[in-house]
Amino acid sequence: MDKKSICEVMYALPDGVVVRRKRSYILPVFVFLIGVVLVVLSYSMELSANNHSSMILVAGATVIVGILMICNRIFDTEGRPWHVPTNSPLCYEERFFPVENRNEVRRFVEEGSLKRIIAADKKQTSGIAVAIYRTEDCTFGAMQAYEYVGYEYRPITTVKTTVG
Repeated sequence: MDKKSICEVMYALPDGVVVRRKRSYILPVFVFLIGVVLVVLSYSMELSANNHSSMILVAGATVIVGILMICNRIFDTEGRPWHVPTNSPLCYEERFFPVENRNEVRRFVEEGSLKRIIAADKKQTSGIAVAIYRTEDCTFGAMQAYEYVGYEYRPITTVKTTVG
C-alpha cells in the first residue's frame, strides 16, 4: 500500500490542514542516555567479570541503538503527517476485509464513511485492504482501498479525505 501517495494528497489540501513534521527526538535521546547511564553504572559498580561483560554488552547495544535512532530522525525526509486544527499527529492503520465485501468497502471509501469502515472491519482475510490516516477522534481521515491481486495490493479507489 502506498502511504506516500495518501500523504501527498493530504499535504495538498487547502489551508494547510495537514502538514509534514519531523518526528520527535525525545525517545532516541532517552534511549541513548539510558545506554550512557548503563555504561557509567557498569564501571562504578563492583561486578564479576561475567556480569561486567554482560552489562557492557547491553549498554553498548543501547548506545548504538540510540545513535541510530537519532541519525534516523536527523536524516528523515518523509516526516509524519500532522493535523493542524487538532495539533496532533495522524495515526496510520490498515483494515482488512474479505473479497466478497469489495463493493461495500469501495462504497464506504468513496462516501468518506470513516467510522463505518472502522466498524465494518472483519480482520478475517486480506483480500481487500483500506489504508487509513486519521485523527484519534476520527474528525479527519484520509483513506484508500486496495485489492490483493497478483501478489501485490492495487488501488481500487482514489484517496478520499473526510472532515467531521
